[in-house]
Amino acid sequence: MQNVTDAFVKFAQETTYDSIPPEVIRESKRILLDGLGNALGGIASDKGKIGIMQAKLMGGVPEATVIGVGGKYSAAVSAFANAELWNGLDMDPVPHIPPIVIPPILAMAERQGSSGKQLLTALCVGQELARRLSRVLLSIMTASIMKYGKTPDVFGNSNEHIIGAAMACGTLLGQDDKQLRNTLGISAYFCSQGVCRDWESTSPKSMIKYVPVSWMAQGAVQAAQLASLGYTGNEYTLDSEFGFPKFYCREDVWNPDKVVEGLGEQWFFTQLHYKPYPVCRYLHSVLDAFLKLQDKHHFSPEEIDAVRCHTAAFVANPDQYAVANQVDVQFSGPYSVALAAFGYKPGPAWQDKIALNDKRLAAFARKVTMHVAPEYKALRSKDPDSWYGRVEVDVRGETYVESVDYSRGTNKEGFRLTDEEIQDRFRTGANCIIPDYKAERIIGLVERLEEQEDLTQLMDNLVL
Repeated sequence: MQNVTDAFVKFAQETTYDSIPPEVIRESKRILLDGLGNALGGIASDKGKIGIMQAKLMGGVPEATVIGVGGKYSAAVSAFANAELWNGLDMDPVPHIPPIVIPPILAMAERQGSSGKQLLTALCVGQELARRLSRVLLSIMTASIMKYGKTPDVFGNSNEHIIGAAMACGTLLGQDDKQLRNTLGISAYFCSQGVCRDWESTSPKSMIKYVPVSWMAQGAVQAAQLASLGYTGNEYTLDSEFGFPKFYCREDVWNPDKVVEGLGEQWFFTQLHYKPYPVCRYLHSVLDAFLKLQDKHHFSPEEIDAVRCHTAAFVANPDQYAVANQVDVQFSGPYSVALAAFGYKPGPAWQDKIALNDKRLAAFARKVTMHVAPEYKALRSKDPDSWYGRVEVDVRGETYVESVDYSRGTNKEGFRLTDEEIQDRFRTGANCIIPDYKAERIIGLVERLEEQEDLTQLMDNLVL
């Protein structure tokens, strides 16, 4: 059986910019640009605004920038606020690695005066370690949905990513072998409880969502800083009998061999799935199918009598017609279809207070019903990347049908978002707070990030 701790520490210490394949660096840049756009757009969310307000309350020495509004706070505090912004629209890719992993690394890199190459290296290390854990630990959620049509009673969704984030922060601090092990141990104990099922089953939806991203991001910074100061944790909690896998997994899903297989040679974090719509990914395939029908037949919302959506069993919201806040929108299939029907542009506009108060949307949502598609399970069993969705639209006595096997943004040939689409998504989010010329500068700076001696230009353009 593999020793996960030793493998993780070795990978974190030995990975250099030059050892990372160019295509991995390229995808890391795309993920970063996409996330910066989501964070700038996240200012439109109350979740993001409150994260900024909390940062101002906590304060601290001026080390790192809060995206959009500016101001420097301690690295831990800035990571807290930026994580809330990153996840505010729920438009970040899945699995939800970026909002937990990137804000603390970005804050630590700014604090340390790191170069663009050092930032990119840390981003690749942190995201890869996080993905190595989640590809095993998140399997409990997928397996339960496939078998029972619901998530487990006790599980976490992405909480474990704090470990990858913290270890990457440790590398930016120049930690030695023992300090990195303690960073791992401390961050594992900081990991929040697996109460995702509790969140799923409540309505209206709360802002903390499936994982407290801000707490995880802040904890990642503090775990690394504590270890550098000499604070200790269980250095081998990923391998000890009663360590992290025992108290976090809850069921027999831990597989050390799978966690470390090909580590340093294979990169799994680049296989994430982008989200063209700021809603739960369970809803993306039916949105794709609905918009295809709308583009093909040009029917107006007023002409539609009914919309029937068929896809996976949707478990994240017990009452999808009750839309009282922005987070409710992110997990409501009927409301999402209504937004698409009335031409709201995917992005901050989908959760703007204008949309929340648009009575036409609530009325149209009542025409939309959600159903479990029998085809979904069979296709997903053949290909885990498949996300079948079928939509039937009744218009003037006619029924129009469209289906998709993969949602747009899936990491599969023909469905991946292009560089141009990533850039357009960034501009949509950036438009909420910064002028166009700064947005274009950021696109260029991220594209040439390895040439930057530090992050000053990037961070200066990310704020008003």
